[in-house]
Amino acid sequence: MYKQIQEPYTKITLIENYQKILIAMTPIIPHFSSECLNVLDIQDSKWPKYDESILKENIINIVVQINGKKRGLIKTELDITEEKLFEIIKNDETLTKYLNKKNYKKRIYIKNKLMNIII
Repeated sequence: MYKQIQEPYTKITLIENYQKILIAMTPIIPHFSSECLNVLDIQDSKWPKYDESILKENIINIVVQINGKKRGLIKTELDITEEKLFEIIKNDETLTKYLNKKNYKKRIYIKNKLMNIII
């Protein structure tokens, strides 16, 4: 069973987190958040900082089209090369019925978004 680890919170950390929430709510409900910040006696409030590296996704979905019709999605890593993606598509069970024993005229690859195979 999953055991939750609780860290002891102090009054200071709770107020800091409450302040960050109020600042994030300011564009949506400015009067309410301003009043709450005044109650906390906070005069100088800055937008909370964040780490962009945590927000980046390393796994993406790439649309696979054959002759312009969507035939599937391939889940793969970010910035995959066209050749590696084409090998994955050729080995995919659901897409092989569209590709077997056919000549490929052209491949259109839009990085991290789409692969269109013209037969």
